[in-house]
Amino acid sequence: MRADKTASVRAPALAHLLATAGAPVREGGGTAAALAARYGVIRQTDWPLAPIRLAAFGVDPGAAFWLAADPVTLVAGRNDVQLAGVVDDLGRADADALLATLNAHFAGDGLTFVAPRPDAFFVRATARTRLSTHPPDAALGRPLRLLLPEGPDADAWRRWQSEIEMLLHEHPVNLERERSGRSQANSVWFSCGGTLPPRHESAPSIRTFAAAGIAATLAAHAGSPARALPDHLGVALEDAGGAESIVVALEPAHDLAALERSWAAPARDALVAGSLDTVTLLVDDAGDAVVWRARRPGLWQRIAGRYRSHDLAALLDAAQKKG
Repeated sequence: MRADKTASVRAPALAHLLATAGAPVREGGGTAAALAARYGVIRQTDWPLAPIRLAAFGVDPGAAFWLAADPVTLVAGRNDVQLAGVVDDLGRADADALLATLNAHFAGDGLTFVAPRPDAFFVRATARTRLSTHPPDAALGRPLRLLLPEGPDADAWRRWQSEIEMLLHEHPVNLERERSGRSQANSVWFSCGGTLPPRHESAPSIRTFAAAGIAATLAAHAGSPARALPDHLGVALEDAGGAESIVVALEPAHDLAALERSWAAPARDALVAGSLDTVTLLVDDAGDAVVWRARRPGLWQRIAGRYRSHDLAALLDAAQKKG
């Protein structure tokens, strides 16, 4: 949510929530990691989202160590290499051809690449691995040397990533994609590694509303599958049952006017009325989660809030500058 995209849109309820929350907190790992913690997932050396996602695709991770290995386009500049984007339009045959090359080359290293969906690659290692990584969004358009895997076992994975770049550079799949003007899948991006974490019985009860994505994946892992995304917060609150909290995962392209009308205004009113204790807003920004946490204001704050207006664009701009 960028300030320059909201400057001309009136969203007083959303601005009120952000102002009530005060300065946001930035959490590394993006909204995926921020949500994982809220579902009771404990960080290992890294956030173990790869095996959780793999299980959601119907593949049993077992006790193995898994990493996401997203197909990406790397672009070499004069002084560095940058990640231009994740390749999400591979067909099944092309994905299988890339996997066959990777698996043949790395069989002796104990790596196995799988793709339960053509745009979702994962790699299994024979041994538990001590790595910390950055999500692809954190690396977009930035020099990669400071964003590669870190940790005691990082050297091998950095070397393997270099080998993958050489393997895929002249791969027939990429030569054909280049001829047709499509982005090449000339590398993979390792992230979110770990072993499948156990489901914690003491984790807070959460009712999730999401069409897809990491919120739905985490809800399934927690044993409470996501429900269809309603068109209004009131519907979600009525369907919350005895859950301690609800998570509503709106689409990234959600219309701001609709967000104001159907979500922000009802959330503000419920917070003021005391039917909600806290409203937390999470937004991805350059691989970080920007988190605002608005709590029910006191009496005098509620009275003053009736007469005070806030500039949404200025609030968002301040959050970006803080990052």
